[in-house]
Amino acid sequence: MMPRLVVLLLGCCLAAVGSMAAEQIETQDQIWEFMKKYGYIMEDDMVNGMPKDEETKTKSIIYFQKMGNMTMTGTLDEESMELMNTPRCGMTDMESDADMVRRKRYALGPRWTKTDLTWNVLQDSDDLSRADVERIMERAFKAWSDVSTLTFRKVTTNEPDIKIIFAANEHGDGFNARFDGSGGVLAHAYFPTSNLIGGDAHFDEDETYTDGTSSGINLFQVAAHEFGHSLGLRHSDVQDALMYPYYRGYVANFQLHRDDIAGIQAQYGEGNGQPEEPDTPSTPLDNCMPQISWATRTRDGSAYFANETHVFRRASNNMIPAGYPKMIGDEFPGLPTDLDAAFYYSPYTYFFKGSQYWRFRNRAMAGTYPRPLSDWQGLPNDLDSAYVWTRNGGIYFTKGNQYYRYNRGVSSYYPQPLSRWGGLPSDGVDAAFRYNNGYTYFFKGSEYYRFNDRNINVASGYPRNTAIQWLGCDPNELFLGPTADTGGDATADTGGDATVMVPSMVAVFFSALSALYYAF
Repeated sequence: MMPRLVVLLLGCCLAAVGSMAAEQIETQDQIWEFMKKYGYIMEDDMVNGMPKDEETKTKSIIYFQKMGNMTMTGTLDEESMELMNTPRCGMTDMESDADMVRRKRYALGPRWTKTDLTWNVLQDSDDLSRADVERIMERAFKAWSDVSTLTFRKVTTNEPDIKIIFAANEHGDGFNARFDGSGGVLAHAYFPTSNLIGGDAHFDEDETYTDGTSSGINLFQVAAHEFGHSLGLRHSDVQDALMYPYYRGYVANFQLHRDDIAGIQAQYGEGNGQPEEPDTPSTPLDNCMPQISWATRTRDGSAYFANETHVFRRASNNMIPAGYPKMIGDEFPGLPTDLDAAFYYSPYTYFFKGSQYWRFRNRAMAGTYPRPLSDWQGLPNDLDSAYVWTRNGGIYFTKGNQYYRYNRGVSSYYPQPLSRWGGLPSDGVDAAFRYNNGYTYFFKGSEYYRFNDRNINVASGYPRNTAIQWLGCDPNELFLGPTADTGGDATADTGGDATVMVPSMVAVFFSALSALYYAF
């Protein structure tokens, strides 16, 4: 596992002499107050301030560790307590259990109904001049406007869309929203709403805010994060993303992460900016992927399973070679991270991201890429999955709860509701592919589904766990949740479906008819 990215030293977050310091979280009461505040446990799941049972306690800790990109042990170890005491944003991390299994790492809240927004600083900082604060705020807003349709204007009115204040302790928005002193909650902001406080951003005056230095708390980074909330973004569990809830120290050459960009563009559309790829994408959790973003095959018979940054390979002999997972760009030179979808159509493998696509022959780029997705007439940007369906040999794409059939352009009468594929998740899938055993597989969250082409439905006994069945992860080390089902004998045979190399007679029959058109 990659070392914790939190590099803030305690000495860097000490406020000016005389300011109040945040209490260290140590006692059980403090721990579970923290867990409740940030959404890892609900009030209904607590009795006298403690989890109502061990299952609830373990699940809450697992969620906290997953959000923090830690080993999901289910116990509050030293690493967990260190993160719990790391300076952070005061906004909640989770709204529901579903937040932990969403496909996109970013998460969306309410949005503004307009894109031209105004702002003003109504209470000054003691650390920096008004001119410096306004300059920093302009830069923080620009980080978002550069990659979206949003514009921001500084005004002098006391009622702008986004009101900015510096204050300590209880500061007018309720006792539960009070600041806790230096080194704890750095700031908080409010999602866009019709309330007077909607969109506002508050900064704890007990912190020592600085500009362009590793000492103190970098105001630009904190402000850019809080404005993400002001624009309707929730916290992300991508450790390098700006919307990750914990402060990670001064970053000299700051760039928005692709996860942040995907979130703001999902809210407000794409802008004209061309942000750079992040330099240090995160590694998969414990060298195993709890869930995947895309899956595909290549001409040499390999199968690939990837998250945002890394890829596993199953060779044609059905074994995972040594050295995996690898960085996506190391396995497929020229490919970016955070891909949306991929599929194999002999002899090429196609990869999709946003409004672009790439073509590879095995692991070598086949031509000059990327090219615009508009080459694929009728397809939307930001696809979720792509696959060739075993039953008819047709090329299919999904986005959200819809699917598209492609034949030299999106076929007539598409998109269609994905609910026609009986048994698949109603809100869409993360990935899909046709394996070399003749079956079509769909992936969602930490699970996968095998499709029955004859019945047009998910096969009996599914979903099963992806990490165990396809990636060979140890089920004793991979937390599956209190009610997870590993698919019967999954712990006895971690190869699962991946070991079924001989196509069934039904699959062979339908493959032979792949040239025929089916209206599905």
